[in-house]
Amino acid sequence: MSKRKRLLTLAGTVLLLLSLTVPMMQCAPSAEEVTPPAGEEVTPPTGEEVTPPAGEIKYGGRLTVGFLSPLPSLTQGAGTMYTNWGCLWDLIVYDNLTKFNLPPDYYAFTPEFVQSYETSDDGLSWTLHLAEGATWHDGVPVTAEDVAFTFEAIKTTPGMPDTDFCVDHCEIIDDYTLKVFNTRVLTAVNPPGWWAWDPILPKHIFEPYKDDITLCPNEESIGSGPFKMKEFKPSEYMWMEAYEDYYGEKPYVDEVVFKLYGTLESMLMALKSGEIDAMDSDLPNALIEEFEANPDIKVETVQGLTIDDVTFNLHKDGPLQNKDVRHAIAYGIDAQRIIDMAYAGNGVICDSWAYAEDPLHNPNLPQYLYDPDKANQLLDGAGYIDSDGDGIRNDPVTGENLVFEMIVSSATTSYVKGSTLIQEMLPIIGIDIDVSVLDPDTFYSMVYNPVADAFDMALRGEDPSPFPYGDWMWMEAQSWDSGGAWWNPSYYDNPRYDELCALLGSARTMEERKEYVYEMQELLSEDLPEYYLARSEYVSAYRTDKFEGWVNEVGGPVSWFNDWSIMKVHLK
Repeated sequence: MSKRKRLLTLAGTVLLLLSLTVPMMQCAPSAEEVTPPAGEEVTPPTGEEVTPPAGEIKYGGRLTVGFLSPLPSLTQGAGTMYTNWGCLWDLIVYDNLTKFNLPPDYYAFTPEFVQSYETSDDGLSWTLHLAEGATWHDGVPVTAEDVAFTFEAIKTTPGMPDTDFCVDHCEIIDDYTLKVFNTRVLTAVNPPGWWAWDPILPKHIFEPYKDDITLCPNEESIGSGPFKMKEFKPSEYMWMEAYEDYYGEKPYVDEVVFKLYGTLESMLMALKSGEIDAMDSDLPNALIEEFEANPDIKVETVQGLTIDDVTFNLHKDGPLQNKDVRHAIAYGIDAQRIIDMAYAGNGVICDSWAYAEDPLHNPNLPQYLYDPDKANQLLDGAGYIDSDGDGIRNDPVTGENLVFEMIVSSATTSYVKGSTLIQEMLPIIGIDIDVSVLDPDTFYSMVYNPVADAFDMALRGEDPSPFPYGDWMWMEAQSWDSGGAWWNPSYYDNPRYDELCALLGSARTMEERKEYVYEMQELLSEDLPEYYLARSEYVSAYRTDKFEGWVNEVGGPVSWFNDWSIMKVHLK
C-alpha cells in the first residue's frame, strides 16, 4: 500500500476540503487456475486467434496484474481508495465523471461520463452534460438520477470523503443534464479534482442504503465502466471481462484478472514465469540486472509518485521551534548521498510537493543543498554552541545537548537506511540524532499526532499524485484550527498559508492558481516545517511477450490512478 493510502486512512473525512473541491498468505490461483463454474466454458468474446487486417489493433486476451494488498470486499466506501486494487476497480468497473489525464497535460479536461460542462459566472453552480446511451452492466440506463444520487449518498455516508464541503444540492434538468450547486466558489480552471475520484453508483441498487452505502454488500459490483465483474474471491483474485455495450472507448483486452500475492518474492516469480503481465510494485534494485536479461520483460525507470521528507514537530517546545535550527539541519543533510546509498541512485533531489514537471512548480525556491559550513554558521549565529566540549552543541536556554529523536517506519528499507545516514551526518554540525525504528501502525499513530509530543523529527514519504488530483496535498500544511487536524504532521501554523489554501479552492484562472501555489511553496520553503529530501524513481517491470501498448508513466505502468495500460494494451 502506498504511503498516500496509509495517510488517507487517517483522514478520509477531510480528503476534499482543499482540493479543487475534492475525492492487499496464500497465493491466488494462476490465470490458468481461475476456472468458471462446472459446465461453463470460458471463451474470450472476440477470440484470441482472430487476426485483424494489417495495421489494425488485435483484440482479445487476458491481462493479469499482481498485487500485494487485497481488496477484502466489494462494498463501496472510503476504504476502497486506500488500496491500488480498489482504486483501479473503481476506475474500470465504474464510470467516474472525468478521467485522470495523461501527463504532462494534467490540467486538461478529459471527458468520461461528463462530456462537457459550464460554470456559472459566480462559480457557485456547474451544469454537467452527461453521456447518452450509457447502461449499467445489468442493462438499466445510466442517467442524471444516478449522478445526483451518488453525490447525496457520499454526503450522508459516515467516513466518506466529504463532498458536503462543496456540493450543496443538485437539480436534475433532464436524463442527461445535471446542475450542481456548490457551497463555495469553485475553480473555473479545470474540473474539480474529485471528478476523477468518485465512482458513479447505480441508484436502483444502492438506494435502500442511501444513508450509508457501505452497508450495501454490492456482491455483483454492477457498474457502468468498460469492464464488468465476472468473479471475485475476496483476498484472492478479481476476474473482469470487457463490457460489450460500453458507451465510451472500449479496451482491447477481453479480460482482466487482479491477483493477490503473499510476498513480493512470489509476485516477482509470477512475473518471471509469465503468470502475470505486470505488478503494482516496483522492482527491487538488486534484481534489475536479472530482469533486464529476460527478453520478455521490459525494465524501465520512470519518475515515482513519492516525495520523501524530514518532518519537524513544531508543536513540541524546544530548539526546533527556531527556524535557523531547521535550516541548519537541512543544510547538514547530504540528500544526494542518501539517494546514492539508500535509494541505490534511483531518486532525485526535490524541493516541493509539486513535481518538477508540473507547470505550477515554483522553479525559484531556495535549495538546501549539502553545506555543513553554512549549517554551522546558522547554528553559531543562533547561539547554539558546544559549551561543554563534547562535540555536540548545547541549547543556550537549557544547556542540554542538541539531541533529537527521529522516528521512521520499519516497512520502508530506504527510510531506515536514510535515517541511519542522517544519524551519521548531523554530528558534523554538532547535532545528535536518536533513531527509533517503529512498526508501521505505531509510526503513523505518532507522526499524525504531533500534539502528543512523542517525536522531534520523522523521515517519511507521501504520494501527492499529479496535480490537480493531488491538490489535497497542500492541506498537509494547513493549521490544525483551519482543517489540518490529524492531517498536518508538523503542526505548521501560518495564517497567510491558510488564506492561500482557501484562495486556491476558488481560483478562476490558471494565472491565479499559479500565483497562490507559487507563494505557498515559498512559505513552506522558508518556514521549513518539512524538509523535502528526495523523490524516488520507480523501476517498473512488465512483460512484452504477449501485449504491447503499455503506458508507463509516473508511478509505473499500473498504479492507483493509472488505468491507461489496462485500457490501451493489446495483443501483439
